[in-house]
Amino acid sequence: MAFEGSPALDVGIGFPSHPAVLDPLEQSLTLRYLRSKCHSWDRLRTEKYVFGPGSIRNKQLPSKGSIQTHEFRGTPHVDRQATGFCQAIAIDCEMVGVRNGLQALAFLSAVDFLTGKVLISRYVVPSEKVVDWRSKFSGITEDIMTSAIYSGAAFKSWREARNKLWEFMDDSTILVGQSLNYDLEVLGICHAKIVDTAILTAETVFPSIISTKPLPRMWSLKSLAKDFLSLDIQNSNGGHSALEDAYAARDIAIWCIRNPEELKLWAENARRREEECKLRKRLQRHHKGKSKSKLPASQSTRAWEYGAKYDDYSDNFLWSDLAEDLGWPEEYDPWSD
Repeated sequence: MAFEGSPALDVGIGFPSHPAVLDPLEQSLTLRYLRSKCHSWDRLRTEKYVFGPGSIRNKQLPSKGSIQTHEFRGTPHVDRQATGFCQAIAIDCEMVGVRNGLQALAFLSAVDFLTGKVLISRYVVPSEKVVDWRSKFSGITEDIMTSAIYSGAAFKSWREARNKLWEFMDDSTILVGQSLNYDLEVLGICHAKIVDTAILTAETVFPSIISTKPLPRMWSLKSLAKDFLSLDIQNSNGGHSALEDAYAARDIAIWCIRNPEELKLWAENARRREEECKLRKRLQRHHKGKSKSKLPASQSTRAWEYGAKYDDYSDNFLWSDLAEDLGWPEEYDPWSD
């Protein structure tokens, strides 16, 4: 990973060779779409977004972040015309494990959604003693963090990182990303203008689920990037790249805007596969101890080619088995990336 301010920043690990480019007209249309797709407060609350000390007395929130609830702050309101802040920003964070299975911010990337310009791509000194660097996923080791600190390439705290992000936005800026509730938890930010690609795509698959009920499933950033962009991400032996993931979330959102019919087709096929999976499970419960009957092949008007490695369900599929096969830490949550 390149340090912010170094000459290699714009060509560092995770910077896509061909990020989506929006001309001025498409930028304007895209912004209108994003504003119309910002999730309701009910949906964000249901998916465990934090909206300030007065609304987070529930002990389940924050669900994973180590920041105390009284330290959360809402994004400041600023006169946009005077400052020229970004109207939409894609962000992604890398976290490390601290006490009691919680996590703290260790890297922040932010990209101007409309122009694709890198705003921030920088290490953050963890706020607590690290008990698990999660190097396989975060791409960060103790030596890397120490080097970043000594070279001046790391924010001194999550507060400094939060303040830096706020230099580019105000409370009307739209934040875009994958499962952003986890990112905002480690930044101590309460923000209402959200387009979460995990929620956006899951709501397309499950349009009848009301906003006060949790969505039954969300698709990972890796599988969405493969299905929509034919892009393989998170494959580096050095761990994930927050910059790569921020660009992937941005380009997934742009793909959804540009290809509404293809998105609808993907959602129809994903919903069919979910229904088939549920039916198989019901049959298994009903016929315990008996040989499983094979379901007839479903017919669809058009075939969607799924690229994600684990999109095909088996009768005995267990997430715990997959986690063990992939060597994930017991406490690691794949949907938080």
